Amino acid sequence: MGFFRDELGKTYEELSVGQKAAFQRRVTKQDVLGYMGLSGDMNPLYADSAYAGRTKYDRPIVPANMLAGFAMGAVANVMPGLGSLTHAHTYRLHHPAVLGDEVTADMEIVEMKPQLRHVLIRYRQVNQDGKLLLEGEMEVEPPAKLKPILHHAYENF
Repeated sequence: MGFFRDELGKTYEELSVGQKAAFQRRVTKQDVLGYMGLSGDMNPLYADSAYAGRTKYDRPIVPANMLAGFAMGAVANVMPGLGSLTHAHTYRLHHPAVLGDEVTADMEIVEMKPQLRHVLIRYRQVNQDGKLLLEGEMEVEPPAKLKPILHHAYENF
């Protein structure tokens, strides 16, 4: 099909309340530095050991928005999958992650919105020790079936 993979994620019709999925990712220093460069968020809590070591965290922490981005990645890669669009996303940070943490996101569809053809996904992220890091909710538009490619679509080439 194209650039990323051959198959899109599940369509609205293939999803239901109660469906679950999980996504795991280890946080690296390169992840945090990439986030900082892309977002412009240069908070010294994220990369300055001398500064962060003098705070209640004792060492650099992972940006909450970056953890929320991992949840967005789970929507794109796991449930519903490629082609999904997130319309709303709210979350609460319970405990910051640190470099090297293995973050697991457990996701569940908690509501179907037939008028919009959206699903509401609730998720929790924990580290390798089971410590709750982040909880959130996303309203997601699953991918639709693609329109067929018609012969006249190539007339401009």
